[in-house]
Amino acid sequence: MSQLTKPQLRATIMLSLATLIILIVNTLYNEYRLTGGQISKMDPQDAIILDSILALLPPEKEPYRSDPGNKPGTEFNSFAGSKKKIPINLHDFDPNSVSKADWVGMGLPEKVFNGLEKYREKGGRIRKPEQVLKLYNLNPTIASQMLPFVKIDSLNLVSKPAFAKKEFKPYKPKPIEPLFDLNQADTTQLMKVFGIGGRTANRILKYRNSVGGFLQKDQIYEVWGLDSAVVDELFKKAYLPATPTVQKLLINQLSEEELALNPYIRKGMARIIVKYRIQHGPFHSESDLLKIKILKPEVVAKISPYLEF
Repeated sequence: MSQLTKPQLRATIMLSLATLIILIVNTLYNEYRLTGGQISKMDPQDAIILDSILALLPPEKEPYRSDPGNKPGTEFNSFAGSKKKIPINLHDFDPNSVSKADWVGMGLPEKVFNGLEKYREKGGRIRKPEQVLKLYNLNPTIASQMLPFVKIDSLNLVSKPAFAKKEFKPYKPKPIEPLFDLNQADTTQLMKVFGIGGRTANRILKYRNSVGGFLQKDQIYEVWGLDSAVVDELFKKAYLPATPTVQKLLINQLSEEELALNPYIRKGMARIIVKYRIQHGPFHSESDLLKIKILKPEVVAKISPYLEF
């Protein structure tokens, strides 16, 4: 075993002396208490030492006790952290319905009531007086004093749900809005379609008016910015009649500039039609347009429904 250094040896001696002093003081103090505080039988020198040590000790705290001069139910409640003693004035009460004011008025701790209130709000109920003993933060002595005054009303035992149940309402399907005619629709109706905003609605109306109206569903794809998903949504709310009514162009009266406003004709075709009309006279039918060799049959078939001969 290695030898102790001087500091270690000094610390060991001091610790041993402190332990010895504690044992001596403890023995003297116990003897002092057993003799009822009488130190006359002790050695005078020991008594002086003991008195000096006892003067340094903090005073003993008195254990919780009720005031012997009060009747049961009128004891004192000393709250933790406070030297003030509040008299307890108990009377019959139901823990399932007692108010905060009544609880505090009896001198019972407010924080205990707050816990009880949360328990009641969640649907909990005190069904037996003995359950009061389990209230959080309640002094066991106070709880036992409360037991004779706990009177539980059976009408208050029905647990209330933490949240009120919603009133049952029979399912009512949303009324289906009637479909609207795409050639008569305004921007408000078009914007009810999923995927169509204000700008898109305006583009649809502008294109529809320039053409003269839609004759078939595929024409809606000619509007810039529309894809198949939006078109599918559109025709869940819109429709085209079997024989749509469109605005027709007076082909034998309109100028080149007026005909060119139609996106199906444009400026080049309008110039050709007007020049042919000047040279050969008015058009009487679709077949007259086919006499213009530069016009393809499919183009003539596309613009003919919008022309009035």
